[in-house]
Amino acid sequence: MQKTGKLRQGAGERLCNKKVYKMKILLAAVDLQKGSEQVIERAAMLAVELKARLHLVHVIDEAMVLYEPMVEISVRRRLQQGAVQALEQLVSSLPSEQRAHIEPHVILGKPSQALAHKAIEIGADLIIAGPQHQEPVQELFLGTTVERLLRHCTMPVLVVNGSGPQPYRQLVAATDFSRSSHHALRAGLALAPQARVSLVHVFEPPVLLGFLRQENVHPDSMMAHQRTRIEQEVREEMSHFIAEDEHHRIDTRIVSGEVKKAITAVVEESQAQLLVLGYHGRQGISRLLVGNLAMSFLSAPPCDVLVAR
Repeated sequence: MQKTGKLRQGAGERLCNKKVYKMKILLAAVDLQKGSEQVIERAAMLAVELKARLHLVHVIDEAMVLYEPMVEISVRRRLQQGAVQALEQLVSSLPSEQRAHIEPHVILGKPSQALAHKAIEIGADLIIAGPQHQEPVQELFLGTTVERLLRHCTMPVLVVNGSGPQPYRQLVAATDFSRSSHHALRAGLALAPQARVSLVHVFEPPVLLGFLRQENVHPDSMMAHQRTRIEQEVREEMSHFIAEDEHHRIDTRIVSGEVKKAITAVVEESQAQLLVLGYHGRQGISRLLVGNLAMSFLSAPPCDVLVAR
């Protein structure tokens, strides 16, 4: 990430095409497995905080009802009735002020396709899901499903990892100044309007340090000069990247090292409840936020994770 000479290019374009997230229609994917209560609690809390409508959606995998026609109808009906009752029971355990914002749905289909179709149908601004289950047959709401949602849906995806029922008060947003990371920051600010934000840029030390030592070049001096130059350019870019009315709640951090380890360290140090990532990195400048890194965080999230395209 040390190539920063062109970081300023495109800043005006990003500001002119600023994406606005309203977060007024939320879709929570509920698989009725362990952890579903945490997903519903977080989604219901966000709906109240954001004055949004919450749709709880359970997808019955169509692969579970591939039987003879008459048997299939009977099994499907029992599965649907059981899912409706389970959703109603989960909703009934919520405070009354949260229940008023909720509309449950039970649908049949392939999980990723059914969720994407429902999200588009209701005009969802955000999809909320739970962490990955280990059983392959239950891998409904992360892994291939969430990855497909991120590839094919324009709305951000929030993966809940049991951060507790408290509102988001501290979030970490990683940036490489790509359009995707900018969208992720905007989504995070909209999702957690009261939170403090640590905006993190990671640069990796030059790979030629070992060679320079052999050539009697002083790598420490070169790194200090390189870091000073990068920090100056990064801060200048951040002044364009962040809207003026948001400066008061955002602090910027510039760190060096391996990207995932550096971001994880900032999350742990700041005790963040939410990590915000872009799904695509800036071509030719950085591979900070490509899908592989985003998905690696989702496979073992250090806290709740919000990913935007």
